[in-house]
Amino acid sequence: MTRRAWTTGLAIVGLTAALVVLPAQTLLAGNREDAQPMLARALAALDRGDARIARVELLNAVRADPDWAAPRLAQARAMIALGDGRTAQDALERARALGAPAAVTRAMMAQSLLMNGDPAAALAQAQAKDVPRADVPYAARMAALALADLGRVPEAFAAFEKALALSPDDAALWRDIAVFRRATGDRAAALLASDRAIALAPDDPAALTLRAELVRTQYGPVAALPWFDKAITVAPDYLPALTEYAATLADLGRARQMLALTRRIIARDPANPRAFFLQAAMAARAGDMGLARRMLDRTEGRLDDQPATMLLKGMLYLDGGNATLAADQFKALVARQPFNFRARLLYGRALADMGQYRESDAVLGPLAARADADGHALTLAARVREQLGDRAGADAWLVRASRPERQTAALLPLDPDVAALSARASADPGLAGPNISYVRVVLARGQTGAAITRATKLRDENPGAPQAHVALGDTLAELRRWGEAARAYAAAANLVYDEATAMRLATAWNNAAQPARAEQALGLFLTQNPGSVVAFRLAATAWMRTGQWQRATDALEQVRARTGSRDAWLLADLAWAWLGRGDANRALVYARQAYRLQPAGPVTTDAYGWALLKAKGGNQASVDLLEKAVVLSPGNALLNDHLRTARAALAKAGA
Repeated sequence: MTRRAWTTGLAIVGLTAALVVLPAQTLLAGNREDAQPMLARALAALDRGDARIARVELLNAVRADPDWAAPRLAQARAMIALGDGRTAQDALERARALGAPAAVTRAMMAQSLLMNGDPAAALAQAQAKDVPRADVPYAARMAALALADLGRVPEAFAAFEKALALSPDDAALWRDIAVFRRATGDRAAALLASDRAIALAPDDPAALTLRAELVRTQYGPVAALPWFDKAITVAPDYLPALTEYAATLADLGRARQMLALTRRIIARDPANPRAFFLQAAMAARAGDMGLARRMLDRTEGRLDDQPATMLLKGMLYLDGGNATLAADQFKALVARQPFNFRARLLYGRALADMGQYRESDAVLGPLAARADADGHALTLAARVREQLGDRAGADAWLVRASRPERQTAALLPLDPDVAALSARASADPGLAGPNISYVRVVLARGQTGAAITRATKLRDENPGAPQAHVALGDTLAELRRWGEAARAYAAAANLVYDEATAMRLATAWNNAAQPARAEQALGLFLTQNPGSVVAFRLAATAWMRTGQWQRATDALEQVRARTGSRDAWLLADLAWAWLGRGDANRALVYARQAYRLQPAGPVTTDAYGWALLKAKGGNQASVDLLEKAVVLSPGNALLNDHLRTARAALAKAGA
């Protein structure tokens, strides 16, 4: 668990009372007459949640009386509220140097240190023996966050319970508990804690923003928008809400609205790195790589350790022809996120561009060997094998690339350390993380009995963890118990309805012979995620299966608008959909292009031959194409039926 997970959205406890315990000589120093009204206005601004106004007043107060500790303490409080832990820590250290007792600064110092990435030092401050009684609940909360940040999860659980006993109606504490439970994978507990935080502080922008983030993963980005709207209504300058709102709009493809929000963020915080990153990502998505580089440069490296930044930088390096720097980015990202298949694919491509084919094969081989490998991964892996002189291996992968059938992704580890994973899982069979991975390893080895036993126990002990339900669903799907698998996926979907869960749920209901439920699952996901290419493709397939040709063509045309016209299977699907609508000439355009892209594929060859037959009537060219399709896939009954029909049409035309 990382520092960022625990410091997001931390609340500020008012420490106005600490100001009155300063030594008298501190209170009498400097130009008190000028500074006192500034401090009073700042404290009033802080109490109403306006940290930016407070910051300006406190800067003036410090200038008026640089030797007075009280404004420094208030300044630390304001800077914590503004997310500037470094300045807050400096203000607290200066306040101590000016005579403020260390005791009255402990809790704020702990929070500043947490924000600055030093949880060990934060824990020492929070657990100090001299914390004033009034600050004990605040310090207890900081101790829990520090323990979580240090990865000492069982101790963090206990510390949160202690903090809750001290302050059961602290909205900030409930919000921190929600963040903690989300990070541990217990989404149900996170939602309950978030509900409690909102009930205690219905106009707290941090609580509203967290709720928006939870709703975004539970239901989808569209459902989160009203929560973001409420957060920025009650606090128009609250940057975490503005930035998460902008990111959500980007996910929805609402570029104009996202750009307006990022400009609003930059107007309030001219150096905000997240806003510039979002603009860079939007520019890259639009194909303006030069603008993307300029915007990314304006982050000044402050987000370079974030996976999204690493991915974008690598893509920009690849686009600029610098495969070496791209490979460095992707290598680091794959090390951190071994299941990030997009990063792994790009890493393999970068290595191939550098001529390091053996290294590229080591990266791409496990991807191509997966049952759910897509045509891009298979084709790239095949080209690398060609460079290594493995013609047979390359041909095998190219044959797979020419066929559209794909098994459902099961998220099985690529190269697990089975012994270490087994030891971690067996140490606590109820612990979600290692046991989820272990279930998948056991399942991949065909040990379905052991997998289902472990997965069921895991689900029972972690009912609030969506991945525990997914692991059980994957096991049941492997056993072809599709109805049970669908119910397991549905339980996961009630907690997190992301793309992977939605696709599993729809596939399971289809295989359970309940297409209406599958369509309902897809429809709900598409409503919330109108930018999901995968969902639109799957929905289009379902609609073609049931003869809903208008809906199928609309969905496929949306995909083509987003991804271009270089996907042979997409174009073949479009050909079939337009044939279903009765427009054979339009279908022929798509089928011809699909065949040009994939002339050795039975699907594209069949689509071209059949579209040619429907558009032109009986003709030798369509027979030739359909004969070729049958040669490529001789056991396919549909292709053989198409060939018989074409031959009969040709014979009739020649009669």
